[in-house]
Amino acid sequence: MYTTKKQTCIGKLVALLLVLGGVGMALSAEVDVETRPPNVVLFIMDDVGMGDIGCFGNHTIKTPNIDGLAREGARLTQHMAFSMCTPSRAALMTGRLPVRYGFGSKHPMRVFMFSSSHGGLPSNETTIAELLKGSGYATALIGKWHLGISCKENNSCSDPNSQGFDYFFGLPVTNFRDCGTDNIIPVLWGMSKKVTLSEMLTNLAIACVFAFLLVGTKLIGLRGFIFFMVVVLAGNILMACRDDIRSNCVLMENHSIVEQPLLLYDHLTERLHTRAIQFVEQNQNQPFLLVMSFVQAHTALFNNKEFRNHSVHGYYGDNIEEMDWSVGEVLKTLKRLGLEEKTFVYLTSDNGGHVEEFTDAGERQGGWNGVYKGGKTNTWEGGIRVPAVVKYPGHIPSDTVVSQPTHLPDVLPTVARVTGAQLPDDRVYDGRDMMPLLTHADHAEKQEILHEFMFHYCGGFLNAARYTPKNGDTTYKLHYASSHLVPGIHGVMGCFDVFACECEGNSVDRHDPPLVYDLSNDPSEVNPLDSNDPKVKNVIRKVNEAVATHRKSLPHNTDHQFTGSNLMSRPWERPRCGRFPHYSCTDPYLDQLKKLKREI
Repeated sequence: MYTTKKQTCIGKLVALLLVLGGVGMALSAEVDVETRPPNVVLFIMDDVGMGDIGCFGNHTIKTPNIDGLAREGARLTQHMAFSMCTPSRAALMTGRLPVRYGFGSKHPMRVFMFSSSHGGLPSNETTIAELLKGSGYATALIGKWHLGISCKENNSCSDPNSQGFDYFFGLPVTNFRDCGTDNIIPVLWGMSKKVTLSEMLTNLAIACVFAFLLVGTKLIGLRGFIFFMVVVLAGNILMACRDDIRSNCVLMENHSIVEQPLLLYDHLTERLHTRAIQFVEQNQNQPFLLVMSFVQAHTALFNNKEFRNHSVHGYYGDNIEEMDWSVGEVLKTLKRLGLEEKTFVYLTSDNGGHVEEFTDAGERQGGWNGVYKGGKTNTWEGGIRVPAVVKYPGHIPSDTVVSQPTHLPDVLPTVARVTGAQLPDDRVYDGRDMMPLLTHADHAEKQEILHEFMFHYCGGFLNAARYTPKNGDTTYKLHYASSHLVPGIHGVMGCFDVFACECEGNSVDRHDPPLVYDLSNDPSEVNPLDSNDPKVKNVIRKVNEAVATHRKSLPHNTDHQFTGSNLMSRPWERPRCGRFPHYSCTDPYLDQLKKLKREI
């Protein structure tokens, strides 16, 4: 068989067209990256304090990747969250204060404790994922959700997939101490004993014998006997609820459970960012939103053996350094795929460090909040001021510092601005677009104050407020109520008498007139200003007026998510895999990872 000159010419022409077509496609892809909206990557750390990160003043815990983000972008030094994770995550997702949609209940429990709880983020809230998905973005949340996964009767669901995320891989609730650890810490605060079924039956048998003796000696009658047994049974069931919490130890992929129980935590961080990297690689040719929601450094602490004894700050420092490494792995992927220059990156923590977290041996296992008073679960600065950095190459100058008050609800309007997405106009947004601050921080004195007033809730209680006068450089903070802090281990001040600070009750001090602090000169909230000073009286008057106006803007018919019925566990509705009585399964990727480690 032979080829004619005509065929040869045709072949060469076809080859040339194929080459030109390939070049055209490559140029088209490159142009597409340049012209399409930017990608968005949001890192959310868990329980990390202002004093835990290098670029915010820690010189012993090594966080080179987070520090690099700050160096190449901006540090927000007065970025505010809420005092617990669930309301903080809701505010970030919606751009609105959680009190506007039922997350501001006055129930003492301020987070969801069970995967079978009926409370959750209402489906009529527009999340950042829904906003960007409507603009053609691929969306994923990797890691901790903690905003409910239940569905109401009208098919109103709170799980990540129903709230705009195409892909979810992670924990539906949070990292409980019962998962992946033998430590026993009160989950139902105040109870430190874990009761097994056999122990519960033993307790009931002993109580029954004791009650019969009481009846026999006529110290109590039949009604007394029944009442006594009901109380004993109820107490045992309540303590056994700790075992129900173990049912939350699951790893989910979209609506399916891929691992139950989730007990092997040593590779969890690696497994999470591996899924994040896979998502980025699969969606590199279209704009995407990636929310990387870390489980660290919430207790119980865990990490890969490669990071054990890695930090001079012990187990907690090891956790922070592993998390920083994980941030770096995602950032390296963006750079490798040529996406770094077209990606808006934001990193923060959901609340301050949990200062009451110590082991029985006195080792700190909670975060450090630097010079700031208090910590997680209260509205002192240590509980709500969180580290935050933002990077957007070509738009935010390097080494930018923003000292104005900003807060988590600002994230959604800011992302809407940089992506061109349109915010719904049928609701009140508490967030503001931060880009004017981020892009012109070197002219801060000419910048309009983003938030003249800011309101700090503890559950449904407005316990504090912030005021930054439009024509001044001072930020005042007023406390209408504050958690009573007591000295604990190593002299650390916290709510050691109740473990987690309360929003009302005997452990809360109420102030009338409110305590007033000048945060610009007293960030540690040590020296309250004289409430009889005419200038201070004027500050109190203005803030009180702003609080009254704010309260008028709140809806009156909100479906509260933190009610007893919404919070209670429903064992028959627990997510499960496998078959009765052995509800268990293992993520296949974990076996692959272990095999790969052995081969290496």
